[in-house]
Amino acid sequence: MAPNIKIALDDLTVNNLGVLRRINSVVLPTSYSDSWYKDSLSVGELAKLAYFNDIPVGAIRCSLETPPSHKDQTRIYIMTLAVLSPYRGYGIGRKLVDHILEQAKKMFVKEVYCHVWVENDDALTWYQHIGFEKGELVTGYYKKMTPAGDAYILRKAIE
Repeated sequence: MAPNIKIALDDLTVNNLGVLRRINSVVLPTSYSDSWYKDSLSVGELAKLAYFNDIPVGAIRCSLETPPSHKDQTRIYIMTLAVLSPYRGYGIGRKLVDHILEQAKKMFVKEVYCHVWVENDDALTWYQHIGFEKGELVTGYYKKMTPAGDAYILRKAIE
């Protein structure tokens, strides 16, 4: 990485919530409700914005999934991960995911997972490159897409 490049993460706040909305609308093939964005303010360290030399260029938003029974493990679900295309390849997505993996360790969570659209070869390859394993296919997962889009589940075990 060039020495004049600074990548930083910042908390999601009422004042920068619109940045998350804008990044998601530019990068992701689906949209999210106002209540989803409002709820994003309550997940603490599981939502971050990424800055490239003080310019907001990426974001991650996750949720902590605690099963109703104690038979299953609590997991972190990556709901959205988005980096503006001109800023890909600088380690921004990796920094966002690494932050979530560190949070998982702090919370004693044993798995982080996400859904990736089957047509998104770049994301599928990238997640596998950083240690996620491709799992089952979920037919019709992206219901708001026309036609409905299928997704793979990708998982990473936390040690």
